[in-house]
Amino acid sequence: MQSENMPTLHRTFYPMRRTRLHLKETESTNDVGGQWLKTAMAGEILTVWTHHQTQGRGQRGRAWDQNPGLDLALTVAVKWPAQAPPRDPVALNKAATAGIRNAISSLISDSPVVRTVGIKWPNDILVENEDGQWMKCAGILIENTWRGTEWDGTLIGVGVNVNSVHAGTHRRCALGELTSSELTVAQVESRLSAHILDALDVHGSSLGYETHLVGCDQPNRFTYEGKSGVGTIKGVSVHGALEMEWTPLGDITQSLKVDRSDALQWDWLWE
Repeated sequence: MQSENMPTLHRTFYPMRRTRLHLKETESTNDVGGQWLKTAMAGEILTVWTHHQTQGRGQRGRAWDQNPGLDLALTVAVKWPAQAPPRDPVALNKAATAGIRNAISSLISDSPVVRTVGIKWPNDILVENEDGQWMKCAGILIENTWRGTEWDGTLIGVGVNVNSVHAGTHRRCALGELTSSELTVAQVESRLSAHILDALDVHGSSLGYETHLVGCDQPNRFTYEGKSGVGTIKGVSVHGALEMEWTPLGDITQSLKVDRSDALQWDWLWE
């Protein structure tokens, strides 16, 4: 285990003290960050990462599998300072997700096989290859802690396939399979951490989250709450819901707001 105290980050709105922690192995970096938040002082940030996470989890309790020594699990834990300006959890979620997307895009910018890097609502990171197929390279889990009605802390967790091999695996990939230059787990951690910290400082901005939404403004096949149809993604509401024009099979077109990611199946994406 390696830990180091970093200088105070003089952000635009408030200074925050950062500690960086590297673990050779852990069950979950989000769990480590959650325990740290219980005793952290207001205005502190912990960055904890490992290349061997044994019980990683994703959205709605799903498991996130990684290969020891080859992939990255990273959590940025934030204990919000009392003097910070009002914050919006949805806006932060968008900014952090877009920041991670931007970091991954920069890491594979020399890829000969990637058309673009996109965000699958609410916060999976996908890459589109030269054949127009979308593949998942990273998943994000953002959790908030509250003290009464006060937003007390945030955990921004991300798992990234870096150097594992996914050839033949259905619609999954690793960054190292896409880029012509060699990537290390430490290099990816450094780039993602920098972009996440920057996202904390973007007050009221989503960093272009909507512009990178996979499938936006394109009619595609979905299944919503067990019923098939055609949907066109229009954006994400201020409350975090996916906004769609939805035409169930045999029915009329209607406006739809999807609040739960498990209510929507992306039939067109994984066919």
